[in-house]
Amino acid sequence: MKDIYVDPLDIEYKNYVKRPAIDNDFTNLIKEDSIIIDSKTNNAVAVYLTLPKEEVVQVREVVRRVENFLRNRRTQGLTTNSKIFGYMPREQIRKDYCSSSALAREQPKHHAVIANFGANLAQYYKQYAPEKFEFHNKLTKEKVLPAWRIKGSPFTSGIINKNTKLNYHFDSGNFNDVYSNQLSFKDNCKGGYLCMPKYDLALEVADGSLCFFDGQKILHGVTPFEIMRQGGFRYTIVYYTLKQMWRCEDVSKEVARIRDRKTKREKDRILRMRGELENDPLQRKPLEKSKNYAMFMELGIDTKWIGTPFTRLPKDIQKKLVNYKR
Repeated sequence: MKDIYVDPLDIEYKNYVKRPAIDNDFTNLIKEDSIIIDSKTNNAVAVYLTLPKEEVVQVREVVRRVENFLRNRRTQGLTTNSKIFGYMPREQIRKDYCSSSALAREQPKHHAVIANFGANLAQYYKQYAPEKFEFHNKLTKEKVLPAWRIKGSPFTSGIINKNTKLNYHFDSGNFNDVYSNQLSFKDNCKGGYLCMPKYDLALEVADGSLCFFDGQKILHGVTPFEIMRQGGFRYTIVYYTLKQMWRCEDVSKEVARIRDRKTKREKDRILRMRGELENDPLQRKPLEKSKNYAMFMELGIDTKWIGTPFTRLPKDIQKKLVNYKR
């Protein structure tokens, strides 16, 4: 293991955030096992190492069999092709209860292999960043009930990214001042480095490599990569601890919460069909209370067009509205 001291740069984050990483954003490519140390603070900012093949061979095979990756856009505008594992916190609108991830239900054996490997990574975390690990582990034990932790680790959850080119971003939603652990697998893939412009470096992210760093504080992104032939791939498996898991109660209480929510939804559905649901969020406001109602009436526009996007309105109506605004 080699210590590499790096000088932090005074970069303009606005010039990086949400844009793609490129190879010109760094001059130092880290390929060997290293601890990257900030030369000003003398603190380790990242650790990079390649794990023994026999230790990761099972995870490597299993992750390639994971199905139903979801392609979506995260809140920071990042397009991902990903799958969550571990545990999920409450979501006020869609799912107001804590639960296991979809992968745990769809492919439980695959999920067990990937999630349980978190205990192996935790040992490397403890070995190479002991102070960070102890703080992380203690905080998790204080804040998160055992039922919502990945056994043998301080992590609650993780994400598998498949052939995903992530723009520059800061991680969000995780514990503060702790590391995320990223396990990577590549085959017939050229490029795809993990770039950290503040330190003028990128990590190679080789097949079977592990890196951990504070993704909430260090801006990072993935440089361009090319799958060289059919069957090639680039997977990253990131293990982390979600703040929102603090709110999760005992499993029995969460199950009761699920039951109550489902019962209420069914009752509301029946009342809505009868027109008897009070304060129905899906019920449209009466037209006469709409802010555009008076304007449409004054201009002689049929009120059926209220709520229609401007660009979809007939040209004569668009003209009336533009003139009215003037």
